[in-house]
Amino acid sequence: MRPHVLHAIPWPVQIFVGMLIHRTVKQTLHGQGTGRFTRAEICGFVQTVWEQVNALLVEARSRSPAKDVEAPFWIFARDEPTQADTVVFGFIATTMICEA
Repeated sequence: MRPHVLHAIPWPVQIFVGMLIHRTVKQTLHGQGTGRFTRAEICGFVQTVWEQVNALLVEARSRSPAKDVEAPFWIFARDEPTQADTVVFGFIATTMICEA
C-alpha cells in the first residue's frame, strides 16, 4: 500500500518514510493498548464482530415484510434504506475489497 499513499515521492525515500510511519503508528497503537492484543485475541474479536453482523442481518431479514429470498431488505424493516444500512454495507464492502 506504500506506493499508493506515498506515490508523490521517489521510491528510495518511500521506503524510509514508510518505515517511519509504521513505527509511529505501532507506538501509538501500543500506547493506546490496541497494539498489546495477541494474534489469537484479535482473531477472536474478528470472529465475534462477524457473528454479530450476521445476527443483525438475520434478524433484519426475519422482520422484513418481503418474504422473497431475492428481495432486498433493510435493517430497520422500513420501506427505504436508512443510514444504518449504508454503514453496514460500507463495513462489509470495505472488508471484502481491502488488500491490507
